Amino acid sequence: MTITKKIEQGFGNGVNGLYDCLKWLNDVPANAVITVGATHTDTIAATIQLYDYLGNELAVAGTVMAYLASDADGLDMNTTALTTDMAIVTDGSLQILLASKVYLLTSEADGDIGITISYTTGALNFYLVLVMPNGKRIVSSAFAFTA
Repeated sequence: MTITKKIEQGFGNGVNGLYDCLKWLNDVPANAVITVGATHTDTIAATIQLYDYLGNELAVAGTVMAYLASDADGLDMNTTALTTDMAIVTDGSLQILLASKVYLLTSEADGDIGITISYTTGALNFYLVLVMPNGKRIVSSAFAFTA
């Protein structure tokens, strides 16, 4: 089931209304799903779908911080450099904050982001970690590179 109601459609307005306390949540990424492509020897693509606080696909452009981790929990930033920095495939835009490590990802108006990660130096796993505006972290499955 998908909830489509926005806060302002069903909660009280006014100085002390719940709407006035929570309206900043509208159109802010609150969750995401990362779909990672198959194991490869040099480049792996992934798609990211951003969701709002109700679980609906974002209907506006949204921005999240992202970094590459070396562990499946996303706790340790990766120390191995990519062959080529992360890049956008078709959807969204990307700003490099720290080469081969930290990025700012912005979706298109439907919440989609398409990226590629390239590594050609052998077998290694990378994990993409998204940091949502509320501080929640979303960790991808492994970007598994083979020798």
